[in-house]
Amino acid sequence: MKLTKFTHACVRVEKDGKVLLIDPGSFSEDAAFERADAILVTHEHQDHIDIDRVKALDAPVYTNSGVAEQLSDLGDRVNVVAGGQSFEAAGFRVSAYGKDHAVILPELGVPCENIGFLIEDAVYHPGDSFTQPDRAVHTNLVPISGPWFALPPAVGYAREIKSQQLVGIHDALLSQLGLGMMGRFLNSDERPYHGLAPGDTLDIG
Repeated sequence: MKLTKFTHACVRVEKDGKVLLIDPGSFSEDAAFERADAILVTHEHQDHIDIDRVKALDAPVYTNSGVAEQLSDLGDRVNVVAGGQSFEAAGFRVSAYGKDHAVILPELGVPCENIGFLIEDAVYHPGDSFTQPDRAVHTNLVPISGPWFALPPAVGYAREIKSQQLVGIHDALLSQLGLGMMGRFLNSDERPYHGLAPGDTLDIG
């Protein structure tokens, strides 16, 4: 498989000629939307789903009930999934984890639903949460900024999940200094950290 990073939280996974697009939000480059055989959306915030551009794609969408309501005019192209479920999307095996978006401020509570996606038991995308999968993964995608972000739980999340490598996501708010700083906190001999720029790719073993 091959993973391509786009701006912020959007990634594309390719296998056997099929393309799985994850969290194509408003910051995502047009190139991310050039082709998708299926789309996964972790939650409803605009930095994770660009409603108009997703609707323009002729591809099934797998997401939670909150996002599905916003895409109701797509009919049976939208598939509602929840944490604990497994399914197939364009030939990819996917498992869903969790339910809640991370809390931004205590007085606001949980802002919306959020589910993480594990693709082919290899690539894990948590959305806006530090929900952990129940198994080891090859490539763990680590959120590294955002209004809900805090460094200690991010580092704990990266350390607790057994993985071969880490890739930073949810990073559009960081300067080059901030990106470099997060790489130094997360990189280790045990789990090398990749701070990919938009358009960069990695092979997933």
